[in-house]
Amino acid sequence: MTTRPLARRLQGLRGATRFVGAGLLDQVVIAAANSANTLLGGILLPKEKFGALALALAVGYFAMYLNRAVVGDVLLALASRYDGEPRVRLARNGLATALCSGVIATIVFVALWALWPSRGEIDLRELIWVAPFMIPIMLHDTARCDYLADRRPDKALGIDLVWAGTQAVMVAVMILTHTSSAGGLLAVWGVGATAGITTYLARERRLPWQGNPAAWLTETRHLSSWFTITAVVAQIQVLAISFVVAGRLSKVDLGNLRFVQTVQLQPVQNLITAITSLLVPRASRNAAEAAKPGPEGEQAALALRRQTRQLAIAFAVLGALMVLIVWPVVSFALVHTHKFAEAAPLALPIALQGAVYLLQVPFTAAMRGMHRARMLFVQYVIFAFVSLSGLTLGADWGGLHGAAWGLLTGSTAGLICMVVLYVYAVRWVGPPPSPVLAEEVSPSPSAPLGTPR
Repeated sequence: MTTRPLARRLQGLRGATRFVGAGLLDQVVIAAANSANTLLGGILLPKEKFGALALALAVGYFAMYLNRAVVGDVLLALASRYDGEPRVRLARNGLATALCSGVIATIVFVALWALWPSRGEIDLRELIWVAPFMIPIMLHDTARCDYLADRRPDKALGIDLVWAGTQAVMVAVMILTHTSSAGGLLAVWGVGATAGITTYLARERRLPWQGNPAAWLTETRHLSSWFTITAVVAQIQVLAISFVVAGRLSKVDLGNLRFVQTVQLQPVQNLITAITSLLVPRASRNAAEAAKPGPEGEQAALALRRQTRQLAIAFAVLGALMVLIVWPVVSFALVHTHKFAEAAPLALPIALQGAVYLLQVPFTAAMRGMHRARMLFVQYVIFAFVSLSGLTLGADWGGLHGAAWGLLTGSTAGLICMVVLYVYAVRWVGPPPSPVLAEEVSPSPSAPLGTPR
């Protein structure tokens, strides 16, 4: 009588271990693909050209993360609650929306490249190398979120390995032939994304134009609108950092900041993205179950609170260890390099910033799972305002070093705000009403598509 339940528990544990392991490995792979441009650019290019590469990447990531807010984040928080045809339809419509986003981004990037002044510290000439690949980059990012929402991180790992492998081969060719350039690094990044999304479309037998972007916006507007506004604030904050540092200080200072962030902060952010992608679908299901009356709803609410509490303790310990171990190592390495020795003082505030971000992960995942999109928007507004204020004042008073401490001030304010909002929101764990899906819509001559019955 006890052998079978024990065997089932062991089998479930092995399945959960494989799930988490595949999810983490997937994020390592895609993080390597995305960070290779900055890391290799800092090593291979002169500082002036590296600053231009960093600006082009900042603009490219700005567009990609806006698309993720409209599509990818919504898939993680919403599609994970459905199975079968409703989930497939959400993924299909999401791909079509990402295709439209890529087309718009391409047009805007070409216009910026053509019209932006070529003189000054803020140089966007390298943006032309990103423009042709915004469509596959956005489609690939959406495909990853589709797999993660469907609890298939092994499939996401597969297409990300195609991206990273293609990119690695082309980068190796550039290095061996001594043809490394900012444009080349940007182009191979896009070619890798093209290979990855081609694999996904062939495997799933889908075409990105088969979906309906209008239906996507109708079905997901209760989340996508707030996620989009939040992402606009967040990405403007990220983009403004590059422009403020380059304009108020110099492109060399921007290169120093971006290189240390790439070495020290970006791995932390990649880990955060991986963990969040795994936690949000589970938190979303728990939040949906918690809305039901009876013991099952109470158990789901307790599970969500318990998960948040346990992860907060674990990430606090991990953040402390990271500061104690990584900060001295990175500082030592920077001091003993000729190219980035003056950036060594940035190691401590950036390490502390990473620890703050880690501690915020459980609360962010819970808030996304509970669909508290408006509260997330409030938190990002406060975080962005304090960060940019701290950056500007710090740059004026203490140069690049002061700017880094100013960014840490903003991260700390964001963490405090997130915890306060979580404590308030978790008292009512139940999610808002479910969205109106396509089969629930009753079209009529007098009512537009999307009007509920």
